[in-house]
Amino acid sequence: MILSYLKTPNVAIYAVGISVFILSSCSIFTEDFEPQSQAKPQVSTQNLGDVYFEPLPLDHEPLQQPDTKTLRDRYQELLTLVGDPKTREVAAYRLADLEGLVAEAQLEEGAALHSSSSNFEAVESQLFGATIQRYQDLLSSNPGHENSAEVLYQLAKAYEQQGLTEQSYQALEELATQFPDFPYLAEAYFRMGEAQFNLGNYLSAISNYEQVINLGDQNPYFATAAYMLGWSYFKDEQQPQALSAFAQLLDHTLPNEVIAESMLSQVDSQAQIERLTVGKKRLVKDTIRIMSLLFSYQDSLFAEPAASIEEHFAGISPRHYEYVLYDALAQHYLNNDRYRDSAKAYKAFSELHAQHFQAPIFAVKQIDAYILGKFPTLVLPAKEAFVLRYGVAGDYWKQWPVVLQEQVAPYLNQYLQELAQFEHSRAQLLGNASKGDTGQKFEASSQELQQQSVAAYLKAATWYQQFIDTFPRDPQAPEFQFRLGESYFAAKQYVKAIEVFEAYAYTPSYGVDFSRKGYPKAAEAAYLTLLSYRELMASPTGMAQEEQSIWLEKQLVSQVDFVTEFADDPRALDVLHTNIQQLFLLNRYENAISNAQLLLDWQPQASADKVLASHLVMAHSYFALLQYAAAESKYETILQVLSPEDLRRFDMQERLAASIYKQGEENIRLNFLPLAVNDFLRVIAKTPNSSIRLNAQYDAASNLLEMKDWQQAIGLLEDFRRRFPAHELTKNIPDQLILAYQQNENWQQAADELLVLHRANPKSEEGRQALYVAAGYFYKIDNREQALNSYRTYAHSYSLPFAEANEARFIMSEFYLKSNEASKRRFWLNKLILADKQAQQQANMQRSDRSRYLAAMASNVFAQDKLYNYKVIKLTQPLKTSLAKKKAALTQALDAYNQTLAYKIEEFSTAANFSIADIYHQLAKDLMDSSRPANLNELELEQYELLLEEQAYPFEEKAIDIHETNAQRSWNGVYDDWVQESFQALQTLLPGRYNKLEKASEVTDEIY
Repeated sequence: MILSYLKTPNVAIYAVGISVFILSSCSIFTEDFEPQSQAKPQVSTQNLGDVYFEPLPLDHEPLQQPDTKTLRDRYQELLTLVGDPKTREVAAYRLADLEGLVAEAQLEEGAALHSSSSNFEAVESQLFGATIQRYQDLLSSNPGHENSAEVLYQLAKAYEQQGLTEQSYQALEELATQFPDFPYLAEAYFRMGEAQFNLGNYLSAISNYEQVINLGDQNPYFATAAYMLGWSYFKDEQQPQALSAFAQLLDHTLPNEVIAESMLSQVDSQAQIERLTVGKKRLVKDTIRIMSLLFSYQDSLFAEPAASIEEHFAGISPRHYEYVLYDALAQHYLNNDRYRDSAKAYKAFSELHAQHFQAPIFAVKQIDAYILGKFPTLVLPAKEAFVLRYGVAGDYWKQWPVVLQEQVAPYLNQYLQELAQFEHSRAQLLGNASKGDTGQKFEASSQELQQQSVAAYLKAATWYQQFIDTFPRDPQAPEFQFRLGESYFAAKQYVKAIEVFEAYAYTPSYGVDFSRKGYPKAAEAAYLTLLSYRELMASPTGMAQEEQSIWLEKQLVSQVDFVTEFADDPRALDVLHTNIQQLFLLNRYENAISNAQLLLDWQPQASADKVLASHLVMAHSYFALLQYAAAESKYETILQVLSPEDLRRFDMQERLAASIYKQGEENIRLNFLPLAVNDFLRVIAKTPNSSIRLNAQYDAASNLLEMKDWQQAIGLLEDFRRRFPAHELTKNIPDQLILAYQQNENWQQAADELLVLHRANPKSEEGRQALYVAAGYFYKIDNREQALNSYRTYAHSYSLPFAEANEARFIMSEFYLKSNEASKRRFWLNKLILADKQAQQQANMQRSDRSRYLAAMASNVFAQDKLYNYKVIKLTQPLKTSLAKKKAALTQALDAYNQTLAYKIEEFSTAANFSIADIYHQLAKDLMDSSRPANLNELELEQYELLLEEQAYPFEEKAIDIHETNAQRSWNGVYDDWVQESFQALQTLLPGRYNKLEKASEVTDEIY
């Protein structure tokens, strides 16, 4: 606190000359006070020389200045010499003042020697005794004198310096009472207040200080009195009054009147304080300090820190220095380690006076308080609140002047970075935790952690974006744009990520020193753009088809941009490779081929797998574009690249085969069958193990059949059947082979195929026909065994169709005819007879001329057998017995031939007739050639022979009749062997009629 004038070491020393004394100059001030501005009483400037001596000529040598003590002694001597009352009065006043000055000088000297003088205090208490006495003498000798007020003033001072505080107070009280118009009345009340304050009489001190205040703020003690008044109230525990008193000091020292009310929030009160004089600055700062202490006491009555300041200024006009008090209170809390209260005090001001230019600064100090107090959980929310309120998206940034924006910008810059980085790190931690990749334990589920991670990424993105918007030319802006893209990507906001990454990679806009591809992470951003497209297209939930198409086009363009702009990036080839694959999947084959060729031409050369993939895309694309020859070439290239162990070889061989096969199909479409066959054969030659080889071989054979190249077709078909016995197409091979064999006259192979066909399904019509034809082919090539077996099987297995079955029986009989197996032949001949008989009886068997003919032929054979049996019987003795046998055989033979005749087949009818005639002729002949009975005489023998002739003759006649009947068939045009035989027989039997030789006459047409 400010010391009273009685204890101020720098007491003003009056320059008292030998001839000049200025009584009014005895007022003293401390260094904390400015000189008073009131008008002082006029004092006579006449000196002693003017009174007693004539003026002398002045020389220019300076007079030696006497010390104060010597001057006092001379005045004291002067009093004994001067008789004029007026002069004595003046001298007495001057002597009293000089006594005080001497005492003060001795006091100063004693203070310097205080450390070495043990009895200094005792001496000090007597220093001002003479001074006090002289002032008392002046008052008592000159009551009511015009200088009494000044004397009382100096007397009070002497009392104070003598340590007589009570007497000093009484002198000042008397001065204030008797001289209410005293120019230094404010000082008197101030000294009285100090005296009471020092004595602990705070209510009295308050009263005196208030007197000083009441004298107006123009008196030089107003500020100090207000200060001490506040302290007095404080000591008397009247805190609200103390605050009001201190506020009077601030109102006086830092007035509002000079500032327009609308500008109060923009006044830099702290700077104003710094411009004050040293004394006033000290006074104001200490006032602010003690007010902060008082406000801290008052805060205990409120729920929140700094509420006391708000309450104090409630209902009165605002003060521009309010923020200084908030700052002081906050600093007070801070100095007492009350960090949260300090932060709340700063927060209270920034929220209550949001438009104040110090509001953002206080918000920063709030954050600093949390940092000092180590409240990390409060720091970040406070920074976030700062950014939300004072950032470019807040309510104040756009309203602020540039100066204030520049003042806040560094904090925004720092906080935005910290917020963004914190949220980014937090998002990563939560994301890893959701996957179980961290050692930390979280109560939330994996899904909840993932949701929190996404929210954190989006929050980080908000801060990154605000940083970019606020500081577009900051060196960190490009890096933050990149991280902005990363945040959107991690949050699966792929559309926004694409926008940010593409802007970073291809259209940078931060700073004049950056150019296209100038950012250090431009290539990385471009690549992340591609990843964003990939993720976006991988899960286009809720995206319309048209929108998907749009994004797909953008993705393809972005891939090309990457390859074009960042060709030296090691990932460019991967991107190009992906682009190629994607184009292919989108059926954009021409573009896929073009880009694949670009990859193949890439320098340095791409890896083997990418080269192979490019060849594959080109091959597949050519195939899809129906450019099969180009596809074939590419597939062959691929097969040359693949190792023999590569599992992809099979698929490539399949593709190669398909490419060649398709060329064959195209040639068939154009009706170029030889070219088509050549293509199909190339499939077999180049890809013998491909699945398409089967179709190619089959189609080649089929087309060769159509071209009637039977032998080559047969080879392919036979090989096909061996290779693919279980294939569906193999079912058609036998028919095709049979056709080829037949056309190529390979009867044995044809028959073998037919037998296979028969055995596969003997009960089917196809099987029946196959067997029949096969038998015919065996028969044709004289393969007796297989023909015999085939016909036998057929004859035994199939009764219908009747014609084929009957023919088989006939052929069987013919086989046995050739092999001279009579009994077996008779078996099948009998079958022919029976079959014809059944056909005659059953309409469904459809008896035919052929069956009747064959039956007749068979019947004729059996008749011949009977004829043979008949002929071999010889007529022997006894004739009756042998003749009976002969007649029985004759009857059987005749019956057999009659059966043959019943078929009415001309060929066998003539044979039968001839044989019947021959039977009769043979009987007649046998009768005549029969043995004669023994013991017959000649006559008896003759008569016996006559008898035989009589018996034989009818038979011979019968034979002639039958032969003639048979011969007469020639009249109807029938002249077969048997008719001829009958004629020959008649020549023997009737030679006169039938054995005549015709005479031939030569006829000539020559003219003589």
